[in-house]
Amino acid sequence: MFREISIEKYRGLHNITFSGLGQINILVGDNNSGKTSILEAIQLFSDKDVLTNMIAIARKREISLAPLGRNRLQPFDAFLYSFPMYHEQFKEVYIEAESNLYGRCRIGVRGEVFNECVEWMDMTQAEYNRARSICDENGMIRIFKGEYLYEDDQYEREEFAFRETQPRPEKDRVLGEKQNMSLKRKKNIIYISPMDIYTDKILTASLYKGMLVEEKKRLLDLMQLFDDRIIGIETAVLYNRPTTMIEMDGMGLMPISVFGDGVKKVLSLASAIIKMRGGIVLIDEFETGIHKRALKSVAQWMISVAERYEVQIFLTTHSSDAIAALIEAQGMDGNMLKAYRLEHYKDKFYVKNFSGSDLSILKNNQGLDIL
Repeated sequence: MFREISIEKYRGLHNITFSGLGQINILVGDNNSGKTSILEAIQLFSDKDVLTNMIAIARKREISLAPLGRNRLQPFDAFLYSFPMYHEQFKEVYIEAESNLYGRCRIGVRGEVFNECVEWMDMTQAEYNRARSICDENGMIRIFKGEYLYEDDQYEREEFAFRETQPRPEKDRVLGEKQNMSLKRKKNIIYISPMDIYTDKILTASLYKGMLVEEKKRLLDLMQLFDDRIIGIETAVLYNRPTTMIEMDGMGLMPISVFGDGVKKVLSLASAIIKMRGGIVLIDEFETGIHKRALKSVAQWMISVAERYEVQIFLTTHSSDAIAALIEAQGMDGNMLKAYRLEHYKDKFYVKNFSGSDLSILKNNQGLDIL
């Protein structure tokens, strides 16, 4: 669990700190205030392969615009957009966090963009065609040369080069000593975007196996808010792979793809929390796909399961109904819920912190005036 996160430089964010983090952390703010970027910055800690992870996170934003992969940014351009844009040549990303498990964590990537002439010799035909489509009229391409740093209970620092004709950077030279790199390379951090409910990337066929009996019943109760004919969740082999199926009264097993967004969203949340035991779940637009009448029940279930499995949650929302549901769902334990409002004024970022009890005061006395 993270206690504090400081984002010095990442995308449009700079010099912003979130302290006193709780188990359930709500991020609110205007459109384009940086809420999604904060979730992405946290996700950077999910893999020690910083460069590949950085590109994957940047390209995930494009799924909603280009779900079939058409007209997507090239990996090199997606990589560059992860850096603040106010300096054209020198680029830097730097994020720090304090973790109960790992102590101090740091991620840094920095370097400069240059132009270089394409080396046409010894290219395959595919490499030649790609280079011709990218280089300018003088046969020049862009190259990023720099170094990256990853530190928690492990330490890694290396130089790398990334040409825009390549699908990924090439690591060059180790800087300093690698420490404990035989340890686990990935952390239990998962990010659920609004588009993930339309895919099966989050859902796991072992969802039901990992749940206690009472939690299975509560999950079924939740599902029945969306369709009272749902009587079970099973795993079946569909197209030679295990798939989560929903059992309907009088209809048998049906694939989740035939159900509405609410059912998909609840199962995605459940699957992510069960899978990330002791880890972190990042939810962009928590309220997406959930009718406001079901928000409180979903919030109650999510909070109780997150507490049982020691999962820390960061979520964004634009919905006053969602915040009201979360406040009511936390019950008497007013310390589980933390809220952070992002404000951006004249190129500076500000964060207002609200504890669970403060949110209740705002809700009761002033309305939900934190959006």
